[in-house]
Amino acid sequence: MAFFLLCLIMRVTGCAILIALIMALSMNVNGQENQISSDIIWDTDRSHSGTITVSKGFSLTVENSVVNMEAGSRIVVEEGATLIISESEITTSNPPQGIVGFGHGIGSSASSFMIPASDYDGNFRASISPFEGGSFFGFEFIVNDDESIYGNESELVLEFDSDASDTWITVLGFPTSSVGIAGLELEFDDSNTIQIPGIDLETRNMRPYGTAGYEILSSGSVHISGSTILGGDLQLDGNTIISHTALNRSTPIMAMSNAANMSLSNVSIGWSMDDHDLRMGPSTTLSAISVDWTGGLTDRWERRVGQQMVEFSSSDVVYRVDGLGYQQSNMGSLISDQNGLGLVGSGIERVVEIGWALDSEQYSQSPIWAEEAFIITESFRTAWNPQSEVQDYGGRVAVDWNKSTIIAKAGSPDIVSWETPDILILSIDYGENLDADPNEGWRANLTISNTGSADAIVYFVCDEAQTGLRQSIGDAYVGGLVEAGDTSMFPINWTPAGEGEMALACTILTPSQLVNEDHWGGGSITTPVIDFQYSEENVAGSVVPALVAMAGVGILIGVFLIRRS
Repeated sequence: MAFFLLCLIMRVTGCAILIALIMALSMNVNGQENQISSDIIWDTDRSHSGTITVSKGFSLTVENSVVNMEAGSRIVVEEGATLIISESEITTSNPPQGIVGFGHGIGSSASSFMIPASDYDGNFRASISPFEGGSFFGFEFIVNDDESIYGNESELVLEFDSDASDTWITVLGFPTSSVGIAGLELEFDDSNTIQIPGIDLETRNMRPYGTAGYEILSSGSVHISGSTILGGDLQLDGNTIISHTALNRSTPIMAMSNAANMSLSNVSIGWSMDDHDLRMGPSTTLSAISVDWTGGLTDRWERRVGQQMVEFSSSDVVYRVDGLGYQQSNMGSLISDQNGLGLVGSGIERVVEIGWALDSEQYSQSPIWAEEAFIITESFRTAWNPQSEVQDYGGRVAVDWNKSTIIAKAGSPDIVSWETPDILILSIDYGENLDADPNEGWRANLTISNTGSADAIVYFVCDEAQTGLRQSIGDAYVGGLVEAGDTSMFPINWTPAGEGEMALACTILTPSQLVNEDHWGGGSITTPVIDFQYSEENVAGSVVPALVAMAGVGILIGVFLIRRS
């Protein structure tokens, strides 16, 4: 109403300009970055360029309209924001036009396309060109499963006469899964030409190739219903619901975040850009009901996990990882660093789950393949188990996709089997003896327990508690074997350097390989104060032999003098 009142006030020409301006604004969004900080509705056809960001707490609704996304444009949905696409078409004027093979070689999985020679009455020359920046070097082309032709860097040329039939071209060679085919150019004798994009050719086991025209990036909520999506890159890491919708050259949908939730119902997926329709992270949740997947050599989904590490309690642990990835690859022996850390496999992103295509041979055997990998220690030696009679430590740990770091230590929930010691000084037994002669020493028995699952050869040292000076307790290092689940008693005899009241602090020597020195236990124990005094017997006993010796010397001297006289 306000608009019509404004038109009554303005001249006719001014009103027409205002109407044109409003229509232009409703049809186009400029190429700058725009932030939506309110609830916006697009309900008319329009073109969009640049980036539009839906802010947290707000929404963008596209309903009953066609939105042409210009090259490089983006819709960004922040966490806490919402994008709704209802009964609409999201398209682009430049969707991917090329095609590319899967690289599976010859046989039923070979990638091929057809030159429609029977559609034309005259002679023509067909030039097959690689996608921009590509080369056919290393390609082998098989014509109708018979003649073999090798491509060059720029093109492959075939001659056809007027009565030629449709011709299938099979592409072979390592680059066939990475170098796209842009299409055909047919040149006739009258110099007329026809361009046929690769995507318009009849194909077998090939997929689209090229760059998506636009992006929809979401960390928030996306609801798409009753719509079609063409030529877009969809990265949907929040909560996504897609129903009664067709996706063309817009997959795989990327939902890699651990917070991503994906619900698909009555969805048609065609011409996926990769060998799967949906790419998920290890913790992405999926609900798929009545989905028409791409099929063929295109799997329904893949789950992928990025770099994973394993954390041991010790450095220099030699280990391997078995069952990694679909190919069950084994990188051989690996070793933990000074922090106890090591890579799981090569440390790169890998596929850990595949939802096979419904019409594939693999699906008939098992609809879903899932990785079952294990970290297995090969050599886990420390100062507590250096000898062959003490078993190797470590064992077997399952690789959990959802963890960036696998904990390979006793008590970890991923442990399948594990053997390490757990050492503790239980007691020091001295009876009621709290005084001693420094010469004779103070005797006690130190008891060490091992509540772990592996034997250990353990030694300890003792210091004077107040000064920290190392004390003589028998040998330089006292200790020995403490078997798993058992205790061992070790006698000591403390002989300090002098008299006085002193206490003894005894400490387990832990392996230098441990990252955390007390990870396998150890600890220390301190005695009560011991009163060291030299006994009188020892003092007297030390003088009498000297007096006897002196008397003997005197007698000998007297005898010598008498004989001289």
